[in-house]
This record gives sequence, C-alpha cells and structure tokens, in this order.
Amino acid sequence: MAILARIVRWFPPKPRSAAVALIGCILAIAAPAFSRDAPNARGAYRVVDSISAPNALWDLATVNPQRHRLYVGRVGGVLAVDLQTRAVTPAFVPSAFVHGVLPIGDSGRAVATNGLAGTAVIFDEATGQVLSTIPTGKDPDALAVEPRSGLVVTTNKQGADLTVIDPVAGVGTASIPLGGEPDFPAADGRGLVYVNINSRNEIAAVDIAARTVLRRMALPGCEGPTGLAYDAADYMLISACDNGAVLFLDAETGRVARTFHVGAGPDAVLFDAARRRAFVPSGSDGVVTIFSVRDRRHITISQRLATQVGVRLGALDPLTGRLYLPAAQIVPPKAPGQLKSLVPDTFRILVVAPD
Repeated sequence: MAILARIVRWFPPKPRSAAVALIGCILAIAAPAFSRDAPNARGAYRVVDSISAPNALWDLATVNPQRHRLYVGRVGGVLAVDLQTRAVTPAFVPSAFVHGVLPIGDSGRAVATNGLAGTAVIFDEATGQVLSTIPTGKDPDALAVEPRSGLVVTTNKQGADLTVIDPVAGVGTASIPLGGEPDFPAADGRGLVYVNINSRNEIAAVDIAARTVLRRMALPGCEGPTGLAYDAADYMLISACDNGAVLFLDAETGRVARTFHVGAGPDAVLFDAARRRAFVPSGSDGVVTIFSVRDRRHITISQRLATQVGVRLGALDPLTGRLYLPAAQIVPPKAPGQLKSLVPDTFRILVVAPD
C-alpha cells in the first residue's frame, strides 16, 4: 500500500487627427481581449460539459483524435470514452493499475503501462485485446513515441530508467539509465526524447538511437519537475514543477526564456501547437493556468480557469482544442501510508473548450 500511495498522482506620440484616434479605438475593440482572471473574455476557455464514469483512482490520460476516443489510466485498467457518443467503457483493458496510455500513431494499436506489474501492454484499439506484454523497469509510468524510429519509451520511476519498446515486434529492446527518478517524457521528432528528472530538478535529453543521455539541463527555481511538453516550432520545452514553477526553456541550450508561478501541485503540461496555447492544471487550487505562446519571447498568462481541487492531469484533443480533465471529490487518507479515496459517484471528466 505504501508503494501504491507513492506512485498515485494527486490528486499564474498623440494621434495627429481624429480619424487616427477613431481607427485606434476600433482596432482596440476588435482585438482579442485576454485577461488573467476573465474566463468569459473573447477567445477564453470554459468548462462546457462533464462525462460521468464509475469511481476509481486515476492517472494519465490521452486522446486519439482519429478515433475520437479518450483513454484514462486508472485502478482497474484503461477507461475508454467515445467522445462522439459519450459511451464509457470503465475497463477497456483490465489491469490492477494503469498509469499511462498512448496510441501508437495510426496503427490501430496503443500501449499502456502497468505500474504494479512492471510491464507494458500493447492492445488493439478496436477490441481492447492485449496483443503483447513487455517487461519494463520498475514502476513504469508515462510514455512517449519517438517518431523518427517509431519506438516507444516508458519512464520507470523506481527503476530510474527508460525502457525502449519496438511496438511492431512487441518486445523491449533496451534500457537507458537516467540517474534519477523520471517523470513525463516529450519527443522532439528528431530522435531525442526529453525527460523530466523529478529527483534531480533537471531535464535529461536522451538520444534514443544511441541509447544514451546526451546532456542535462538544470531547472532553476523548480522543485520536483513533473509535466513536460515540447513546442517544435520554437525548439522549446515547457516544464511544470510541484512547487508551482513553470519554466519555458530552449531545448538545445537549456537557457530559460521565462519562468512563471502557478498554483501548487501541477502535474501535466498540455500544449496545443495549432492554437499556440499551453495548459497547466494545478491540483492544490483547482485552477488551469492557460498560456498564450506566440514564440519564446512572447509568452503570457491569458487566463486562469477554475475547475476543481484535485484536477492536475488531463488530455488535449489537437483537432478540436478541447481538454478532458479527470476529476472527483477526494477524501484524505485516514492514516499515514493509506490511500486517498473518492466520495462515491463523484468521478467525472470535465470538458473544457475554447469559445
């Protein structure tokens, strides 16, 4: 129970004429009005819906936009939600406890990590049938696909390493030591996978082909880096930290471009490349901080959206721009080492959409 309690995540000069002045007023009115605290501002995001499902402690989530399906790793297995019909399958892939779930491109297959079993499974997205089971390092958690090679990597918390998986053959091909406890990974599409090293307050840049850590980047002011996203247009990493710091940094040099402070207890970083928005949900205060990311020199907080205390993870649908945020009313543990629990019938997926 102590191990399970540790690995569960819980759950910002004057115009020369009247004509010039009038044009300036019109342009000011027509411009998008973003504010740090105005959720109804033009272009802002809001909670538009919720999808109920049976109670279970949860972890990472992802969306397969082609199948219009949401996956959530939970106690009991992979929760699947059809985003068109709202049909919920609580244990699409049964397991004691699934941490992460990730579709493998357009192959019709996905991979999930079983933290307690120390394995990853590849399953058929049409049926949920497990096609192969692969041993990993201890406590496999988050996942990433390295696009250049098509390989999948799992971050193994207690193993302090990555497991490299060939999803076509359905086998593990390598283990890459990281020298510290990893959290979220993010692939750059050019052969590297960046990994937040939670226990060292740094990011490791891992060359998957060479099976080695190329370099390490310090995260000043960050305590316990968790969520990580990659902005390919700017070669920029976005790292969220348990103490509420959010760092935007150059992926090649490690130079920090901007640092912000949001609510405590953030976990995921969700990046919408099409709409140039980054989302950091903070579990301690139940607020999603939304960043407008024009480029690395123009990053601002555009909104702070109230959701629910305990919301710190979620998934982005890149086609619609919608966020899907698992939530529930949480009951604190009764004694040290025990698990938190949920108020009966309170688990739901909050749906957040842009205006």
